[in-house]
Amino acid sequence: MNKRFSKRVGTLFATSVLLFGTSVMLGATEAAAAQWTFKKTAVSSDGSFSIAAYNNGTYAGAMVWNADPGSGSIPGDSFRVVDRYSDGWGMEAHMISPVSGRTATTRGHTAVYYSPWNTKNLAEGTSVYIQLCAIKGSSERCSIAYSGHA
Repeated sequence: MNKRFSKRVGTLFATSVLLFGTSVMLGATEAAAAQWTFKKTAVSSDGSFSIAAYNNGTYAGAMVWNADPGSGSIPGDSFRVVDRYSDGWGMEAHMISPVSGRTATTRGHTAVYYSPWNTKNLAEGTSVYIQLCAIKGSSERCSIAYSGHA
């Protein structure tokens, strides 16, 4: 009877250690996971806006839509992204409408990096919808598609 009792206590102990180790590992994984939030600025009178990305509350990057040509070399009807935080994640923006397939990205670059402007002339007043994503390998965390206009 003592031998059987000892086996049960040993099994109970091993199971407890396994469950405790699993819960600690799961907690560590969840704590280490990035929590992404996105915030859009108000749309200016010319249609320009930006989307900021935050990794666990820290400003990590942004997308800027520029509706009209700016001073110097800033083109109109264009957008770009910036990666401001050395966390292993990059920034990528996708135009959803009116032209799909337009992308600005920081892939392959370390922070701080500004992508080139992605530009294509649009009719004045055309609504645009752009989505900002945090990217890391094949993982991505994306905002909804926010709107402004050309």
